[in-house]
Amino acid sequence: MKIKTLLLLIIFIYVGNSDALNLSVTRKFNDIGGDLGKYNIILNSSFESWLDSFGIQMPLGWLTSEAQDSGSAIRTTNAHSGIYALQLNGSDTSAYATTVALCQANHNYYFSAWCQTSSWIAGSFIITWFKITQQPAGNPTIIPIIRSTNYYNYSQMLQSPDSAILVNVNIVTLPYTTIYVDDVTLSDTILSGLEERAEYYSKQTRPLKFYPNPGQTNIEIISEKHIDCLALYDISGKIVTEIFKPPPKFSLNISHLPNGIYFIKSQVNNAISVFKFIKQN
Repeated sequence: MKIKTLLLLIIFIYVGNSDALNLSVTRKFNDIGGDLGKYNIILNSSFESWLDSFGIQMPLGWLTSEAQDSGSAIRTTNAHSGIYALQLNGSDTSAYATTVALCQANHNYYFSAWCQTSSWIAGSFIITWFKITQQPAGNPTIIPIIRSTNYYNYSQMLQSPDSAILVNVNIVTLPYTTIYVDDVTLSDTILSGLEERAEYYSKQTRPLKFYPNPGQTNIEIISEKHIDCLALYDISGKIVTEIFKPPPKFSLNISHLPNGIYFIKSQVNNAISVFKFIKQN
């Protein structure tokens, strides 16, 4: 996307219907523990506010394929949270929704979104950083959207390049697929949010248990339910280890890790939990 288009999209987001803008500045982050929503830089991330321009409805702060292909990007009540969500319907061409936000260079961000689709491979999120020139900053991040009969959370740690000033979040379907999208957030100060969530779960019944903490060589992980995904992050937000569909009880080797603070993020039945542990020899 050219820089002029990005700047026009910024104008579309931050200027326009002030009443709709006032309705959507309150952003939600639907994660129990840790109010990461206050760090979210994407406007109208839950698709609750919509504009009607020349008979075309679009979510405030987003450009969609609805202007070119009627019915390809519509409002739906099949929402993950709140009242509304975005429904993208691919036909012989792809449907899309795109937004842009100002960002900080060389900064940690946490991307999260919820999707539902009946197609095995329905499309993807494409997250691209831009310089003040027309050139992209770094490589785009592509997150495939796969089949899920219920809303499924897609999340990933990201770091903006040194020269980035804008970030473009694009949701694209494959032809003849339908995707329901809700609660698309891009939050900074992720470590603060992880700390809050780790503190929350330290006081609650944990959906996942692990020991010992601090650990030296191995951490024993136990879950009463099936684990969809487990990821280990270092203090900078970098993924150290990621395991998909591990057994409910297994041993995680941490002997190779330097001493320090780490975070375990688990997804169990679409519920995300984050725990802090210490590696100490």
